[in-house]
Amino acid sequence: MRFNIILFSILLGFLVACGEAESEKPKAPLSEQELKFEIYDSLVVDYLGNLMLMDISPDGQNYLMIDQNTDTIFVTDTQGEIKHKYYRNGDDPEAIPGNRTGLGKFLDNQTILIPGSQGIATYEISGKLKKVFKPEFTGMSSLVIPFNQVHDASGQKVYIYLPGRYSDLGQQGLDFQKNSKRLEVLDLNSGVFESVMPFPKESKYSSETQEFGSLDFYTTFKIEGDSLFLFFRNEPKLFTYHLSNLEKPARVKSIPYPEFIERKVDDKPVNGGFNMRDFFLGTNLSLFPTESGDFLIQYLTGLTDEEANEVTSAAGTDFNKMFEDAEKYNGGGFVLFDGSQLSPIIEKPEILGTLNKYVSKDEIWFSLNFSEAENDYSVIYKTRLVNQ
Repeated sequence: MRFNIILFSILLGFLVACGEAESEKPKAPLSEQELKFEIYDSLVVDYLGNLMLMDISPDGQNYLMIDQNTDTIFVTDTQGEIKHKYYRNGDDPEAIPGNRTGLGKFLDNQTILIPGSQGIATYEISGKLKKVFKPEFTGMSSLVIPFNQVHDASGQKVYIYLPGRYSDLGQQGLDFQKNSKRLEVLDLNSGVFESVMPFPKESKYSSETQEFGSLDFYTTFKIEGDSLFLFFRNEPKLFTYHLSNLEKPARVKSIPYPEFIERKVDDKPVNGGFNMRDFFLGTNLSLFPTESGDFLIQYLTGLTDEEANEVTSAAGTDFNKMFEDAEKYNGGGFVLFDGSQLSPIIEKPEILGTLNKYVSKDEIWFSLNFSEAENDYSVIYKTRLVNQ
């Protein structure tokens, strides 16, 4: 018995020592961490089409999806069974106001928000229209990316990228940069839209001497808790706001991309529009605040002038070929950003397409990369972020 007690004490001491050694082992700097998206589950839907996951209900019981080819909306359960299917564009009396400008989102377990160029609509989960909210101005957008998230919600307020209020200033230019604001806030109780967030003084887009194009400052943002995180398409900076003060950022962090091609200072943009060169500048694509305080970011480095000229000249008017050819030059991908350091590019299996929904580092949903697989069903992949 005494021998057993001694043996147990030695073993316990060994385990404690190992635990201390493990906890004291220094964690590699973010800039040296090799990360990857690891597939560990999937949601299969018996539907032949190009489905993208838009959102998951707060209770986790319903998945909101859209067919990227037909714009048909689907709601499935956790097993992938289709519960509802409907189309809400066009002249239908229950259609969204104007053209759909971004992804739909659950407001609560039974209500869906869908943004349009002329306002925002709420629907029951079955697709029945609940209410349409239209601003007092006519919506206007020079760039619509319908598979981006252009709105987010906090309580009874919806924050939305809905250009048009400052149409008297045009869509770009020095007056626009000085006097316009970036977002609208919709109060769901009153139905009133409020303009918020001027270009921050820390941004190059607040310049009163250099003009930028509307494509350059296309706005991407995400709300987490009482904070709103935002960046502009062609500026390597992350702006953090408190929801109680959207007039100026609480923090501004430069993102140290190894390469990120910005518009040249002497390169004046096309008035009220853009040319093909603008599409091949450095691009902030998506932003996801994580539960550990850092950010999962997707970006493209952009093409040099020589590379862009080569791509556009070779493709002529074939835009599909143009963007396909650009891929051989365009670097970037997904990275983690902790406010000072960037991780190396995160490894992503070829079968994964677009990142559709970030829940946590242990639950990240991707659509299928349809160029890598042709199935008679649709599948959404569930991944986690792991160290290699």
